[in-house]
Amino acid sequence: MNLKLISPLALALPLVLSGCGEESAQAMETINLRVGASHPASLPWVGAISDHFIPEVDRRIAELDLGYRINWQESYGGKLYKANATLSSVSQGIVDIGWVFSTLEGSRQPLTQVTAYTPGVTDDPAIMMDVFNELNRSVPALKAEWEGNNTVFLGATASDPFQIFTAFPLDSLDDLQGQKISAAGVLSSWLRGTGAVGVQGALPDFYMQVQTGVSNGSLVLPSGAFSIKLHEVAPYLTKVNLGSTYFGGLAINKDTFEGLPDELQKILLEAGDVYSEHVGVGAMGLYDQGMAAMEENPDVTIATWSEEQTREWIDTLPNLAKEWVEDNRAKGLPAGEVLQAYMDAIRKRGIEPMRAWDQEI
Repeated sequence: MNLKLISPLALALPLVLSGCGEESAQAMETINLRVGASHPASLPWVGAISDHFIPEVDRRIAELDLGYRINWQESYGGKLYKANATLSSVSQGIVDIGWVFSTLEGSRQPLTQVTAYTPGVTDDPAIMMDVFNELNRSVPALKAEWEGNNTVFLGATASDPFQIFTAFPLDSLDDLQGQKISAAGVLSSWLRGTGAVGVQGALPDFYMQVQTGVSNGSLVLPSGAFSIKLHEVAPYLTKVNLGSTYFGGLAINKDTFEGLPDELQKILLEAGDVYSEHVGVGAMGLYDQGMAAMEENPDVTIATWSEEQTREWIDTLPNLAKEWVEDNRAKGLPAGEVLQAYMDAIRKRGIEPMRAWDQEI
C-alpha cells in the first residue's frame, strides 16, 4: 500500500500505521496534525478545540469510514507561541491548526476589526459568531485576510458583552465625567465623548491599575474580569451592555489544508461551525456563572442600565465606524463594503443595532 503523510510537518512527523499480520491490508493511514493556542484550555474558545472540534472531526471521519485517522498533537497555554504571534504561528506551520487572536493582528487583518468600531450591535456572542462564520466565507475581502496570510478560516470566536467595573457608583453617563477608565487597545475609543479618560492596558494590568489609582475602573469582558478578581478593587459592576465583539477564530495552515483529502477539508470546515456553537455556550456559561457569584458577593454592587441609558452612551460616541472606513479606504481597502455586509447580516437575523453605523458613512 502506498501511503503518504498529509501535512507540512511531514519531514518531522513520521507516518504511523496501525494493524499487522492479516489486518495489515486494512491498516489505516494516520494523518498527524499539530494544534495549539496562546491561551489556556480553561477559556471557552480554547477548550472547545479539544472538547468539541477534535471529537467532531474524529466522529465524522469514523462515521464515513474514510480509511484514515488523525493523530492530534495538542499544545495550549502559550507553550509554542504567545498571543502576539497567533496568526504567524499558523501561517508558518508552527502548528497546523490554531486559534488566531485577530484583535492583535490589526495590521494584517484590518477589516476583521469591524466590530471594535461598531459597539452596541448585539450582546449575543452566538449571533456574532454565526454572522462571521458566514461573512468570512462569503465576503472576498474578509476571506483574503485569512488566505493572504496562508491560513484558511474554520470557525469564529466572539466575546461576552462588555460591561464596566468601577471604584465608584455609575448611575448615569454623567458619572463618567473626568474618570480614568482602563481599556484594551481600540476599545478605549468607546469612551470618547463620555467625558472619561481612557487608560491603555490589557486584562492582566487592570487590577493593578485600579488598585494603584492609575485608573478608577475598567471597560472589560466580565468573563475576564472575574478571572482576575477585578471586583476586589472595582466593586461596582454596571451592566451597560455595550455589545459583543468578534475577535478571531480557529484557522488551519493553508498548505496543510490543501494537502488534505477533499472529504477531510469539508469535515474541518463543518466542524468549525460546531466549534463556534460550543464557544458561544461556554462563553455565556462562564458569564452567567460569574454574574451569579457577583450577585451573591455582599461586597459587590451590581446595577443594570436601561436600554435608553446604553443608547445614550452609544449615541454620544463620535462616528467611529466612519473614521474606520475612511482610514481603510485611504489604504485601498473596502471597509465600507465590509461594514455594510456586517450590518446586513445582523439585520437579517432580526436584530436592529442600537446605532445604524452603516447609514452614517
